Amino acid sequence: MNINKGNKNISVILAFGVLAILAILVIYPLFSLLGKAFVSESRFSLENFHKVFITKDIFVALSHSIFVSTISTVFATIIGVSLAWIVSRTDIPYRKLIKTGLVMPFLIPPFISAIAWLQLIGPAGYINSIYMAIKQTWNPLFVIYGKWAIVMVMSLSGYPFVYLSTLAGLERMNPALEEAGQISGAGIFTVMKDITIPIMAPTIGAGAILVFVSRIANFGIPAVMGMPANYYVLTTKIYRLIDQSFIVKDAHAIATAMSILLILVAACGLLLVKVYLRGKEYIVVSGKDVQPKLVELGKWRYTMFTIALSMIIITVVLPIIAILLTALTKAWGLLPFISNWTLDNFRYVLFDLDMSKRAIRNSFFLAVSASIITTFIGAAIAYMVVKVKVKGSQILDFVSSIPYSIPGTVFALGMIIAWNKSFFGKFNIYNTIWIILISYIARYLAYSVRTISSSLMQIDNSLEEAARISGSNRMQSFKDIIVPLVKPSLFASWFLIFMPAFRELTISVLLWSAGNETIGVAVYNLQEGGDVTSSSALAIIMILVIFLGNMIIKKVTKGEFGY
Repeated sequence: MNINKGNKNISVILAFGVLAILAILVIYPLFSLLGKAFVSESRFSLENFHKVFITKDIFVALSHSIFVSTISTVFATIIGVSLAWIVSRTDIPYRKLIKTGLVMPFLIPPFISAIAWLQLIGPAGYINSIYMAIKQTWNPLFVIYGKWAIVMVMSLSGYPFVYLSTLAGLERMNPALEEAGQISGAGIFTVMKDITIPIMAPTIGAGAILVFVSRIANFGIPAVMGMPANYYVLTTKIYRLIDQSFIVKDAHAIATAMSILLILVAACGLLLVKVYLRGKEYIVVSGKDVQPKLVELGKWRYTMFTIALSMIIITVVLPIIAILLTALTKAWGLLPFISNWTLDNFRYVLFDLDMSKRAIRNSFFLAVSASIITTFIGAAIAYMVVKVKVKGSQILDFVSSIPYSIPGTVFALGMIIAWNKSFFGKFNIYNTIWIILISYIARYLAYSVRTISSSLMQIDNSLEEAARISGSNRMQSFKDIIVPLVKPSLFASWFLIFMPAFRELTISVLLWSAGNETIGVAVYNLQEGGDVTSSSALAIIMILVIFLGNMIIKKVTKGEFGY
């Protein structure tokens, strides 16, 4: 009885401790954001929203956000579903290679892809440079800035969301109905249109939701490909407003109202998809992987392989080659002949440029620290939710998921408003590296909770019960029983947080200050400042670290995590 009472006390203390941490990391910034948006002169007010609604530029940015997010979601869904069907339902050669290669775009930060495409087909890009040299003209073949450039890169970097969700569904789906349709004389595309896609609609919809929400919240792509052409979306408009807060009256207050608008747009997208899927009937999904009868492509076999391989080349190989060639070239604008190659750009960013050296140091510090702290907090939350099940523990799970559920720009703005002041006289983390660190911890907490929870669910409660019967308290049983069993998921959590934290841009671009640059901010600032070769060299270093991290996580977790 005393042991049970002690365990209960430990659980309650742990729950309150975790809740206190979440209050600082999540609840306080979000309430600060809401307060700034809805409170004016110490009273409830919609004045900030009125300012938003009467500002034409903001409505233009809103329409741009909806347009590029919706169109890129449609394109990404078409690409993702088509590729998933080719991989899972046809006798395409080199299936394993294609299956893995098609998710590789996840490893390249979207804003790096945008920079790469500018270097390929931008006004001064390689293709335009070659064209102008051949034609003896100053008029480029392509002008890639603006909405369609944003849509293109958003689509190419977003299709893996739909591809992965659809592929997983197709591999679980019982193929009996498809085979029955083929036996009855229906053609391949008729079966796909009338049977496969309707059955897979929830899975396809889930992937499409992820694309839409991630695109509406994206900062990097529209910043690189839109702002130079004066094409703003909500995220870049918020960024510009915060950047000009010293000259724009009530900039933070107006930006918070815009942030609420951004959340509402994302929520409306989710709602529309759910309404569309509601009431539909979906049938015959197997509980385990099944092997369907593959469509024999015949003479089209290598054509389909070429299409799939081309997508890998377009989304992964070409961007990396473009960035690498620029990093190796003596000066931006020169054609990438071997005679124009040099390693000086790498030497410059690694040893000479103070900003890039700080950025690399800061990013490693932030990514490692955030990974350790977030994994520790996430393990505590997952344990409370899955094993302890203290009354109200589901609240911990819900609160921990909020920062990742809202656009990074919105959360960063909440952090600015929350911490842009001194506490206890001198304590102030604004304009320091610590505000970026706690933002990363809050942002990626959901990664840790989900990863560790999935492992905890597989551990039988009898193991802990046996330990407690033998006299161990809850903390001892957690240390001696649970931790060794979930060690792979702890490592997975660490790496799953390290990789996005190391390359992060959306949050840090609003929170950085001189001396506290991250590698994402450094790449972006160098690119915007015209030092394209240095930006590319730093981007290659970032990509190498990300790919190495992916290899390690795949090895440590035996392929359970990673791409």
